Amino acid sequence: MGEQGPTYEKVSSIFYELKMHFKNIKIAMALICALIGTATGSFGQKLQWSMPQRVTDRAFITECIGSNTEGLYVLKKNTRTQNRDIMVEHYSDDLHHVTSKVFANHRDEVFLNIFLDSAGLRMFYAQSSPDNKRTDIRLKNLNFNLAESGKDTTLFSLSGISPEQAMISVYKIKLNPYVLITYATDMSQYPALYGYLILDENYNKINSGNINIGEKNRLSIEQVTFTRDQACFLMREDAVSKAVKQGYRFYTYRVKFSDSSLTKTPLFNDRFAATEGILKTDFKNDAIVFAGLFANLDSSYVKGYCTWKYDLRSNAESIQFTPFPPEVVSEMEGRRIKVQGIFNLRAGDLDFRADGGLILSTEEYQETHENVSDFNAYGVAQPSVRNYYYYENLLILSINPAGNLDWHTVVRKDQVSVNDNGTFSSYVLAVLPDRLLYIYNDLTRKNWDLSVAEIDQQGKEETKVLVKPQNYDGRLIPQYGYQVSYNQFIIPELTPRGIVILRVSY
Repeated sequence: MGEQGPTYEKVSSIFYELKMHFKNIKIAMALICALIGTATGSFGQKLQWSMPQRVTDRAFITECIGSNTEGLYVLKKNTRTQNRDIMVEHYSDDLHHVTSKVFANHRDEVFLNIFLDSAGLRMFYAQSSPDNKRTDIRLKNLNFNLAESGKDTTLFSLSGISPEQAMISVYKIKLNPYVLITYATDMSQYPALYGYLILDENYNKINSGNINIGEKNRLSIEQVTFTRDQACFLMREDAVSKAVKQGYRFYTYRVKFSDSSLTKTPLFNDRFAATEGILKTDFKNDAIVFAGLFANLDSSYVKGYCTWKYDLRSNAESIQFTPFPPEVVSEMEGRRIKVQGIFNLRAGDLDFRADGGLILSTEEYQETHENVSDFNAYGVAQPSVRNYYYYENLLILSINPAGNLDWHTVVRKDQVSVNDNGTFSSYVLAVLPDRLLYIYNDLTRKNWDLSVAEIDQQGKEETKVLVKPQNYDGRLIPQYGYQVSYNQFIIPELTPRGIVILRVSY
């Protein structure tokens, strides 16, 4: 592959000649993929495609593990059982497929997570003993060619509990060299006691303990962030419909590893309750931050945004509920007579500004169902359900360190699909040094353009078409995309011949 590929006009010309020669569009597209792996977009972006890799029942969900000088590493999972028969693929820097390997393919193994570091890949999995009376949490070391390095290590064991009952989770955060493992120590649907283990950059244990969240609760872990010294959990409490209309509410639980002391903070008050949100650590500004949306206790309409911040240096804690300005609501909902707020809005991404502010990305989402009856060849009614997925406009909020709104931008998109779980809808965010990129399939009039909304530091938006449907043979899946470097992101694509990886360089 050359560094500077042909333009789309040249690609289209080659495609037309091949199509006329072979009289078959699919053969022409296959040869195009084989002969041309790199192209230049209409606005100068460099686009590269990998060759298709066969799709199997155990390898439809495609996620990026990471990239380095050895190339790109991709994880493929089954849509039904995402913790078994997982496939890891290695691509070279020019997106040639190097090798693939399947893991957690034994009945007693459950995949937990996999990470890429400077020495190779680390896969965490749980393994049940032959008598099912013990669960071992194990670490497998792989080199960059996916060959196993040394013997697997047992980090710790749990007695009398299965991996599913233990609710084992393994977390690693960008810019943080540590690994956190959490697990339930009882068999309740809502455990009152969780155990934790924290590993250093060499995967050696540096701390462990228990988190006691109370004897009577209906709390479950939604999200986790952590530092070397403490962890913060976003906990969801269900079945409180008398308190809030949504039927659930959120808390943050901060745990210090030194003494397992616990600090609980509600993300609601006597008027408002957070309905959606994201919990992250801002390593540049030494803070743990939750940013999300809130509604009135008796309403499901989003009224504004909620920010909670814990300063790691001063140990100061603050929470703020900020209503949307009227122009934000009217721009999202239109100028209807009785606008109660923004309906079906959910949090999508949280990114931090250099000055301690943040960027909160939100998306309108709704799922509806319709019972229908079709008649078979014998005239007998066959009832079925149609599931409709609506992924609509994006609302991007730039919030300053004081919690006030500096600017907002609405990205217009209209994505409606039926019975596909919304697989090809939604978006991926890439954060460049000077702008934000929101990449999505433009399904307006079903034209399937891969579009990008570029938003600068003042909130000004410019929308462009990145890839037109006649330039690729398949369906791109932006929501499984991933930013691999400061100016590159990848998006998997489902084609008739298998999964293809598209890499875009700005």
